[in-house]
Amino acid sequence: MDVVLAAAFQPGSEETALFLLAGVVCYILAAFFSPVAGRFPGGSLGLIALGLALTFWPSMWQNMDVAF
Repeated sequence: MDVVLAAAFQPGSEETALFLLAGVVCYILAAFFSPVAGRFPGGSLGLIALGLALTFWPSMWQNMDVAF
């Protein structure tokens, strides 16, 4: 199981690309589509927070994997 988790979010992996793409989609929704952002908890600010979390998760995962 540790081998599978260690392989997750490596640079250039499919998981990393999907997380970054989802983060960019959150930013676009927050910036340009206010009706969609209004239905999201927290509105545009909530979408920006989610986008930041999705964008930095792969990097945080890699750093925690290396550190511990």
